[in-house]
Amino acid sequence: MAGSGKGAKIMVWGLMGALVVGLGGFGVTNFGGQIDKVGRVGETPIPVDAYARALRGEVDALSAQLGQTITFQQAKDFGADSRALSQVIIQTTLDNEAAQMGLSVGDQNVVDQIVEIQAFKGSNGQFDREAYRFALDRAGLSEAEFETSIRVETARAMVQRAAADGLRPADGFLDTLLTYIAQKRDIAYVILHPEDLQIEVPEATDAQLQEFYEANIGDFTLPERKKITYVLLTPNMLSDTVEVDEATLRAAYDERSEQYISPERRLVERLVFPSDEAANEAKDRLDAGEVTFEELVEARSLELMDLDLGDVSASDLGDAGDAVFAAEVPSVTGPVPTNLGPALFRVNGALPEQITTFEEALPDLRSEFAIDRARRVIEQQSEDINDLLASGATLEELDAETDMTLGQIEYFDGVSTDIAAYPEFRSAAAPLSEDDFPDIATLSDGGIFAMRLDEILAPRPQPLDDVRDEVAAAWHAAETNRLLTERAEALKEALAAADTTVLEGDLQVATMTDMSRSDFVPETPDNFAEAVFNMEAGQTQVISDDTATVLVRLDDVRAPDLGSDEMKQMRELMQPQADAQFAQDVFSAYVNALRKDAGLELDQAAINAVNAQYQ
Repeated sequence: MAGSGKGAKIMVWGLMGALVVGLGGFGVTNFGGQIDKVGRVGETPIPVDAYARALRGEVDALSAQLGQTITFQQAKDFGADSRALSQVIIQTTLDNEAAQMGLSVGDQNVVDQIVEIQAFKGSNGQFDREAYRFALDRAGLSEAEFETSIRVETARAMVQRAAADGLRPADGFLDTLLTYIAQKRDIAYVILHPEDLQIEVPEATDAQLQEFYEANIGDFTLPERKKITYVLLTPNMLSDTVEVDEATLRAAYDERSEQYISPERRLVERLVFPSDEAANEAKDRLDAGEVTFEELVEARSLELMDLDLGDVSASDLGDAGDAVFAAEVPSVTGPVPTNLGPALFRVNGALPEQITTFEEALPDLRSEFAIDRARRVIEQQSEDINDLLASGATLEELDAETDMTLGQIEYFDGVSTDIAAYPEFRSAAAPLSEDDFPDIATLSDGGIFAMRLDEILAPRPQPLDDVRDEVAAAWHAAETNRLLTERAEALKEALAAADTTVLEGDLQVATMTDMSRSDFVPETPDNFAEAVFNMEAGQTQVISDDTATVLVRLDDVRAPDLGSDEMKQMRELMQPQADAQFAQDVFSAYVNALRKDAGLELDQAAINAVNAQYQ
């Protein structure tokens, strides 16, 4: 059965573009032919090359997204290996189904696709056989292998298109979705604060604390932790021992003279005139007291903000600098020639010259250069320290024989103290196992570390005496919330029955019209909007969490006018998204059913072998 289509061609060209830039042949060159698949779907193998290409693509995509080259371990933390494996399983499932259906792609179809691939065209824009052979040779592929891959990919695309192309949700789906999104609510509500309580919250007794502690023991339980021994060396640790000669520091001071020496600056306004005569006349009237500077500005139909130059140095003013900086503060000087014409300058204030001497800057300069020098020292030592680890040295021996310092930490997700303040350490500690061999890793500040997992500590409750203050604070917050909720419940009938702006105790009743699901109401619980949209018109309800307590009455529920211009525009925007999501959901269900029927087998050892190439 032959077939082709524009969508299939685009998908094939995308795959071929990846192949010809060097992604092909991964398994052949790295596994020596011993491993050729990482599993199978039905009778169709999952090629090791396909998984390797998908994995490399995921790693490269993450690096591009983050703007830096990342390690395989970092990519794995982001789930790159799982996404790559899922991708090739889907592809192989479709390949298996195409084989079961007997789909085939004719020679002419293959030729038509090959001659359209840009990488195979010569300078004249036409297919060039030499370019074709050269590109395939670089990718480590023979012509037969490449053409087979086109047949497979095209057949796969045909199965995918048959499963999902042209599918759209039912006509009423968008109406239901638009109604859900665009519904509005009118509400009246009262926010209760701790100060609105009519009683003072008492201090908890020992018995109450014990009861609360036991009832909420999970909140005071340490999670599973990894007891990790590490050695650490940072530039800060070496900075006091690194020598920096004074000549280097003085040269740096001279190069940054603008940073340490700030000339006098003045706060200046400039009023430009069309001629020397007009400028001189204005200055004479000003000196005689006939007008003020503000009146001169107003007479020119200007405002003071139009004249304001801010704080400027003499060099900023060009030829006018000497005259302006010779004037008294405050005063008006001029007329002075400028590139805009003769001008009067009003000097409103002066900022004195600021000088930081070399001796005053020396501590900061010495620290900066010492840190930089320490980074280079650590970089030079790093390889030797790694060699010590490779030869069997323990972390304790590194502590004794090098500048590295030994430490221990109980690590768990969320801790960010000590060495765990470094994201590089957290990324390495999360997957650390007892089988991992210590090796040197770098930190963002130029430091290095190595670590060893000593023990996995099971979750355990912290003794009440160790967390008594935290338990007391949590009890007080919970008790305050309980009392506020009780008062709000007592006010439900009053809010339901009265159209008033104040309830007892001067509690203010606020109103909100046309509230949407996405609206944020300040000082309300995080689930406030969700709770309001689950209420019925006329209902009064208390909505409370650890942060706030609110009594709310739902006055009206309004469905959107689906025939309005706004809803029509929204429908036009949402229709393509709804179609694409529906087709994707159907396709995912179809692939899952095919895989379940065919059966899936994975070779974890082969997967690990591919992953190891990135370590």
